[in-house]
Amino acid sequence: MRVTAKRLRGWIALAAVLLVATVVGSFLKGRYRFRHIARDLPARLGVNIQESSKEITYSQSSQGHTLFTLQASKEFQMKSGHVLLHNVDITLYGPPGSGRTDHIFGSDFDYDQSQGVAISHGAVQIQLEGLGAGSAQRGGAAGSNAIRVQTSGLTFVQKTGQASTAEPVHFQLPRASGSAIGAEYNSRTGVLVLDSQVHITTNSQGKTAKIGAAHATLERTRMQALLKGATLDYESEHGSADQATVDFRQDGTAKEVDAQGDVRMATDEGATTDAGTGVILLNANSQPIRANLGGGVRFGDARQGARMRGSAEAGTLLFQAAPGSNGSMELQHADFRQNVKYSQEVIDTNGNIEGNSERELEAQKVDIDFARTAPRQPIEASKAVAEGNPILTMHQAAKNGTHPTPAQTTRMRADELVATLSAGNVLRELDGTGHTEIDTLSSDGARETSRGDELRATFKEQVAPAKTGAAMRGASASSERRTVSGSHGNRKESQQGPKMQSVLETAFQDGNVVLMEIPASDARSSTAGTTKPGGAAEEPLTAWAEHAEYHAADEVLNLTGNPRLREGETTQMSAEKIVYHRDSRNAEATGDVKATYTQGTEGGGRTATVPAMGGNGPVHVIAARAEMHHATGEATFYGVAQERARMWQGPDSLLAPTIEIDRSQDVLKAWGNGAGPEVAANFTSAMGARHEETLVSVESRKLDYSDKSRVADFQGDVTAEHGDEAMHAENALVFLKPEEKASSDRAGKQNSEIDHVVATGHVVFTQPGRRGEGSKLVYTADDGKYVLTGTPGAQPQLWDRVHGTTTGAALIFNSQNDSVEVSGGKSSAVTMTRAPR
Repeated sequence: MRVTAKRLRGWIALAAVLLVATVVGSFLKGRYRFRHIARDLPARLGVNIQESSKEITYSQSSQGHTLFTLQASKEFQMKSGHVLLHNVDITLYGPPGSGRTDHIFGSDFDYDQSQGVAISHGAVQIQLEGLGAGSAQRGGAAGSNAIRVQTSGLTFVQKTGQASTAEPVHFQLPRASGSAIGAEYNSRTGVLVLDSQVHITTNSQGKTAKIGAAHATLERTRMQALLKGATLDYESEHGSADQATVDFRQDGTAKEVDAQGDVRMATDEGATTDAGTGVILLNANSQPIRANLGGGVRFGDARQGARMRGSAEAGTLLFQAAPGSNGSMELQHADFRQNVKYSQEVIDTNGNIEGNSERELEAQKVDIDFARTAPRQPIEASKAVAEGNPILTMHQAAKNGTHPTPAQTTRMRADELVATLSAGNVLRELDGTGHTEIDTLSSDGARETSRGDELRATFKEQVAPAKTGAAMRGASASSERRTVSGSHGNRKESQQGPKMQSVLETAFQDGNVVLMEIPASDARSSTAGTTKPGGAAEEPLTAWAEHAEYHAADEVLNLTGNPRLREGETTQMSAEKIVYHRDSRNAEATGDVKATYTQGTEGGGRTATVPAMGGNGPVHVIAARAEMHHATGEATFYGVAQERARMWQGPDSLLAPTIEIDRSQDVLKAWGNGAGPEVAANFTSAMGARHEETLVSVESRKLDYSDKSRVADFQGDVTAEHGDEAMHAENALVFLKPEEKASSDRAGKQNSEIDHVVATGHVVFTQPGRRGEGSKLVYTADDGKYVLTGTPGAQPQLWDRVHGTTTGAALIFNSQNDSVEVSGGKSSAVTMTRAPR
């Protein structure tokens, strides 16, 4: 809303403004003295004059002080009983010690003694001293501050004390002039009425203002003036009201203007302000210090490139002395109350709808501070405070092109919102306290919401693109430099210069922060790019923290203060700090990272699985750092030198410096830093013919597990142990039973059932008192047998402390009965090597 002190002067002027105040003040003082002439002169003329005489002088005194003198060049006693006075000069004297004199001049006065009516013939001139003692010169000459009034056809009725004329009335002040058609004055009540067509023209600081009224009433006893149908024209601004009442001080200066009924101000540029009532309080110099607007306040502005409108039930404007202005006032503060609404729309002047944006503000109370951004610059809004469930809404049109974005609507709300504006009324900061919320809804159905106790958003100013609309995820607000207030020069700059936008730069929220992202609706997800690899629909994202910090340039959201993140119903993560990328939905977590994956149903009905070496139930991961890549479905967890990352599912677990979960490919990977076998996996599986629960531990340098094939590939310095049996090899493949078979065999238990294990590359197998070496070892869980084989040039060997060394094409170890079976080849031992079954 553009509100200036210059515009408020229009409100004051609607009630005859300051010029009427000066005229009325002088009239009231002069009319008090003139009342005695109006009452006494007709009687004296009728009683004391009996014949024609020249150079007649009359006077009246009271307690030694002359009230008035009347001089006429000639007096005629008419046969009709009338008395005719020629070239009349009536001098009225002020109170003792004032030194003031006023004059009434007329060429001819006709007095009907029988009716008590006096009528002037020809022009009548009234010369009143202006405010300030001693402004008249000696000898009756007018001073520089004199007020001159001219009319004709003046009729005075002695019985009623009423003086009237139906002729034009003209008056002249040092810096103003005025006119009316018809006037009435009651010397007894002190009421002066200007019948119609009241016009006042004034000049202040080289600028002309024209004031009009259909009817004007000046009440002496109440020190008040009433204008009906008041109008104002000041440069490019125009004002009107059904009526305006001006209250005066004893010295004749105006102290209050009360405008009632359809109060309106408008500019040639399209700005309008309407109110039901307007009450303006004035200082001793008749300058505004306060304005109260009521009865429904409405304002608007429309011009090339922008439209603005607003409303409230009531408002108050406060003024202060302008620096270096010799007493003139300027707008300092404004507040609007009850159902405050404000909206602004920026339109692409090239006709491209993509450049359109709009912002709206709703509140129960809005306070605005005004200031100058630099010396000699116009007054502009510098700060705005909105209370009473304030909501700031910003609409951004859809953008096409290389990086299309849907239309967006962003709402910011809090118990209190505080906006800080820079030069040109550009939004720079927005602070919110109490139940703050940012809610962004896209036309494709996507929604982003954040809540917290406190909010702080910063904006930057940039030139809007000429052919495309500016789009920014989160909140963005477009505003031209001339929106709220400004001089004509400032408006000219805005119209001719480039269109500017306030674009979100950063947003901070503190205290009980909750963020939610709801993907685009399923009906549009295929075209909006909101599907995961494999065609699964996106899941809602929720985050919690004590502090959230968003940077619009890279669309990065930093969460600290016990941050937690949840994607749908299947993924949860917490850390000391979480960095979330809103454009890609990637995330990085650092410090005491904890993640939980729950197997369930994703959006679109797809079953969400976690590649955790074949188990079931929730999967937990702890690490020092984590990276989550949304597009690929990968999550990578990092440990530190002192503590490896750890993943577990029920009794099964995995430790490694780095653990990678690829949910899109159902792949699990783990690797170390090259310092040795740092990957450690633990399985709980039924082993042997008796299906006894046994813990199997495997260590290696690297692990690749596919949940689709249910094969764990351990690579590099592999060691596998269960019970008192151990195996060492270069590589080992652990084959898990199919999920369906494992579930039926062990209902309600883990699904990570080992089917068989294949170890290759310099295999060493040990049991208590026994050691076997070969190139390949196959273990079958159902019967608990190990089959150790070699190559044609290097058969497997078995060393037993009882039987010595045995070789053969295959050595079969039975863990159930501790027997060894040699298949093929010759024994090198002297004694039998086959143990009893």
